[in-house]
Amino acid sequence: MTTEWNPNLNWQNTQSKPNGTTQNSGNNLTADQGNPGAVLDKDAFLKLLLIEMQHQDPTDPMDSDKMLTQTSQLAALEMQQNTNNTMQKMVATMEKLSNAMGTSQSIGALGAIGKMATIADNKIKLTGSDEIIALKMYLPEAANKDGITLEVYDKDNKLVYTEKASEGKEVSAGHFTMEWPGRDNNGVYAGDGEYTVKIVYNNQQGEKITASYGTYPIEGVVFKEGVAYAKMAGQEVPFDALGEITDYKFSLGSNGSNNNTGGNSEKPDTEKPDNKPTEPDTKPEEKPKA
Repeated sequence: MTTEWNPNLNWQNTQSKPNGTTQNSGNNLTADQGNPGAVLDKDAFLKLLLIEMQHQDPTDPMDSDKMLTQTSQLAALEMQQNTNNTMQKMVATMEKLSNAMGTSQSIGALGAIGKMATIADNKIKLTGSDEIIALKMYLPEAANKDGITLEVYDKDNKLVYTEKASEGKEVSAGHFTMEWPGRDNNGVYAGDGEYTVKIVYNNQQGEKITASYGTYPIEGVVFKEGVAYAKMAGQEVPFDALGEITDYKFSLGSNGSNNNTGGNSEKPDTEKPDNKPTEPDTKPEEKPKA
């Protein structure tokens, strides 16, 4: 009897019975319970094939074409499994690379703490005439007594609403909430759509500051299932939802106030050049003593 190798079976799971035969159960060759470690791999299959060739019946020799077909199928399967092993190694390498990149991104996320970030989708969506929208803004610097002006622009960047707040009193830097009733300055519903919101004010030095809705400082970073989230304005925002991260640094002035050195400010031209002429050095040259 000729033992044939079936390419549809997993030859790594082909196992020998104690009497040297194999058992086929459905589509899998299973091992006898007394010999669970016996696995008929490709080397064992070739040895078995050679032994069968040596002990074949001369009157009924093996079919050479059939034997060549089986060996070629075995070689093809071995090549496929080598490819699978290579792919598994590549997957493991990619996982290590992904973990390394995740670590690098985590370090980068931690470096964003203290910076200003703008949410990519920072538009106000108006969908009803009865809506009153609470706008949580952030003042990067304290406002002087000139007050804070709320400005609302439509999709065509046309100013549709303005409102003055906190006029006559100073407002500390930090979160500041204002409301927009969804109407223009004539009290007419502004219409469904997206709107851009800004607040404009002067800081303690008289510099004009413009702050946009959706721009807040990153107060911390949390990680959930390997994803970094920025803690800002009482929310946890994934970093891929941030459109921009910028520096906004402050230096402490001599009067104890915060001077903006990296924000969106406009300093008025109040400094005048010193036009006082420089006095020449009129000290007479000393003559050497005789």
